[in-house]
Amino acid sequence: MTLAAAHGLPVDPRAARRLRTTIRHGRAFAAALHRTYPVPAGWTGRLTERTVVCRCEEVTYGELCRARAELGAEDPRTMKLLARPGMGWCQGRICGFAVAAVTASLTGRPATAEDVRQLSARPFAAPVTLGELAGMADGDEEPGADADDEP
Repeated sequence: MTLAAAHGLPVDPRAARRLRTTIRHGRAFAAALHRTYPVPAGWTGRLTERTVVCRCEEVTYGELCRARAELGAEDPRTMKLLARPGMGWCQGRICGFAVAAVTASLTGRPATAEDVRQLSARPFAAPVTLGELAGMADGDEEPGADADDEP
């Protein structure tokens, strides 16, 4: 909503309130799930070299161990960049917690909410049509800008 307002777009206060309520309910539900079905302590100790941690990219526990030992991955984001877990179809929505917990375990510390947050951050993006991209090849600085338009 702040982004829309910053660009001069109208912001419906009722829609903003509904959105905040939906987010709050989703977070409360996630917290309830974690309380009801906690992840057992020490589960990373039961993983084998061939245990698949990320199904989308078929990344195994062994690959994560090698990324840590050989490439120096110290945090989940670096692990993602070096070993590719969380870069498949689910974008880490399924394996993100496991990758964060494994990374923390390999570095000798407990996993934190910040570890999981590192894997869930995604850049803001907007769709661009092929026509807009083609227009950029003609020297336009921004997608959709016409050469005849004057500021």
